[in-house]
Amino acid sequence: MFGFGNYQSANPFEQTGSVGIGSDYQASRKPLWLIALKLLGVATMVAVGAAIAVPTMLEMDLPLWQAVAYTAGGMCVYIAIAHFIRPDPNTDNMGFGGGVGNDPFKSSDNVNRFLWRLHCLLGPGRFTSETFIDVCAFVGLVRGDDDLQPAQPAAAPIVGYGSGGDSAGFDPTQPIEPLDPNRFALSSANSVMEKMQRDSQRYPVSNPPPAAAG
Repeated sequence: MFGFGNYQSANPFEQTGSVGIGSDYQASRKPLWLIALKLLGVATMVAVGAAIAVPTMLEMDLPLWQAVAYTAGGMCVYIAIAHFIRPDPNTDNMGFGGGVGNDPFKSSDNVNRFLWRLHCLLGPGRFTSETFIDVCAFVGLVRGDDDLQPAQPAAAPIVGYGSGGDSAGFDPTQPIEPLDPNRFALSSANSVMEKMQRDSQRYPVSNPPPAAAG
């Protein structure tokens, strides 16, 4: 027995998105020009936010230092929430026209549109937190993915090129031993002898029978 509240369609267009907790941002050592460009974008967003929040608090008869402190604290809380809360809407089910119009026959598109708006609202804070992580990775305060790569195994030494054919490897500083001129002759003679022994074992020579006495 089941109710409509526990029903989940297998059709992806009937499903809603989800909200993830935690950050999946992969820290890596980025070039300096990219970090500087991201810092410029963060400074612009902070300036715009401060230009909106501080005058609003000053109109509430708050001292300037309190307005600045409340604004800075609110920005830190917003950045922390944006870093750890990750809305993931199902963009295939946003309603008519990709979210322009509502689908009156289902409510899952309403949830996806809400998750999409929340994703856009937290976007500047998420960008700021990721920029801060990139700066920490660049100066070495945070270990990036490039630093966590396993070390490549050392190459095995080349066997047979050292002095006396040992496993010390080839040493370019040592002189190469001259070849023995009789090496190939002895090798050829050994090959001929081995072939004769194999032939004698394969085709044994039988002794002729003794002649009968007359």
